[in-house]
Amino acid sequence: MNTQLEELLSKAKYYTPAKKVELAAGETKTVRFQGLNAKRYGVNRLAIGGTGLDYVMATLAFNNGRDKKIDETSLSALRKLFLARSLRGALIVEKATELFVTLTNTDNTAHTVNVQLIGYDDEHLMHKMDSYEANGIEFPQPEFVYITKTIASGVGQQRFSVNLPSHKLRLYRMAVSTTGTEDEIQLSIRQDRTRIKPEVFLSQINDEFEDKDIILPATLQAHTPFDLFVTNTGAGAHTVSFIAECYRV
Repeated sequence: MNTQLEELLSKAKYYTPAKKVELAAGETKTVRFQGLNAKRYGVNRLAIGGTGLDYVMATLAFNNGRDKKIDETSLSALRKLFLARSLRGALIVEKATELFVTLTNTDNTAHTVNVQLIGYDDEHLMHKMDSYEANGIEFPQPEFVYITKTIASGVGQQRFSVNLPSHKLRLYRMAVSTTGTEDEIQLSIRQDRTRIKPEVFLSQINDEFEDKDIILPATLQAHTPFDLFVTNTGAGAHTVSFIAECYRV
């Protein structure tokens, strides 16, 4: 019998809070999440369901919505990022604080969505962090880079620049969504003169990272342009939402 596991099971609780949100066309609503009994909570995954996920944009923030961790990213891209893989560590909701999730429906019809947090209650999170510390490793806390833009029909290799923090990051996974179809949008990625990803269809990016990290993590330099080059071969304009899971170097 694993004594440590039995001790953890006797203290930790399975806690996966969820919020259903009904959004009229163009409407914005904010829901709030706390840890169990207002204690710390480590968000390890998001489980997302509902209609119109390509059209509903999400912002995740702390500090009464001012400290944004993810901004204006489609629920579809977030769903793809977490569908078959967890974060390396956790996004930590501190004791007596809240995670604000703001949802905006950019479609011209109503949609109902559900956002569920999957992660570690305070006891489980403490156990995880202690395990890392015992091995001399800092507990991983993710940072995300993201962008959502609309590209007109027939436009090739349009450049969109992604904002980066003032420190180096290591990129491990990516996910992309579109209001069109994945075979209408092609994407390449470059930082400065270094090509990170040649031009591929969106489906290829999502297939590559659905359940695996990047083969060799890419280092994103601070204050250096990180650009997406997007091609839309579809008949209409489409919105593309990109997000990458990164960790500070």
